[in-house]
Amino acid sequence: MLIASLPAAANWSAGVGGALGQSPYRGVSTNPNTIPAFVSYRGRFAYLRGIEAGINAWGTGGEWGGVQASVLVKGRLAGYESSDSWYLHGMEDRDWSIDGGVGFSGRVNGHQFSVQLITDLLDKHQGQEIGTSYSYGFKITPKLRMSPGVSLSWQSSDLLSYYYGVRAEEADASRERWAYQADAAWVPSLNLNTIYSFNQSHSIMLVASSTRLPDEVTASPLVSREWVSGGFFAYLYRF
Repeated sequence: MLIASLPAAANWSAGVGGALGQSPYRGVSTNPNTIPAFVSYRGRFAYLRGIEAGINAWGTGGEWGGVQASVLVKGRLAGYESSDSWYLHGMEDRDWSIDGGVGFSGRVNGHQFSVQLITDLLDKHQGQEIGTSYSYGFKITPKLRMSPGVSLSWQSSDLLSYYYGVRAEEADASRERWAYQADAAWVPSLNLNTIYSFNQSHSIMLVASSTRLPDEVTASPLVSREWVSGGFFAYLYRF
């Protein structure tokens, strides 16, 4: 999503930036995260967008846009360490993972949409996700472009239970932390991508997003928020 709003003519981009976001977990403070470097590439046969990479298995289109099917892998930057807060002491760490699967994406003029079906490749959360997204990009000025969008993902019980559940041996009455297993649920999000281009090579990008956690997540004793919001700011250089 971070690089999706770049113009189609930009094959290679590189950038550096930082992120600031809310944590859903009880007692965990919001901390900025520096992203030292990331790259983006969009070609006929493959693409790379930050933490996602894919091989284009099929595609069609023209000047108006196009549709393509891809085999992909992407990072899942979720989880926590038990040392993150007093409340999480006694919990096992929940780790990042790498998911993989298939994706379908399309672009018609300024309209962009995607569907992805992915599963855990590292045997961390052992879950699956079906994600859909839509955004519309338009120019405010010749240099300023905005892309508001929405997304909706179905996440399996295994995935949500890994990141938000409490195993029987992790329950702790002194912390009011009871055993909990989450059911599968739909997770909606709103987002806004903004890019300001100084010239053909140099740009700055701001991404803001807000996700509503479903009842299956907020019922967990680990969770203290219903909405989780965040932002990402970066400088980009197009080759």
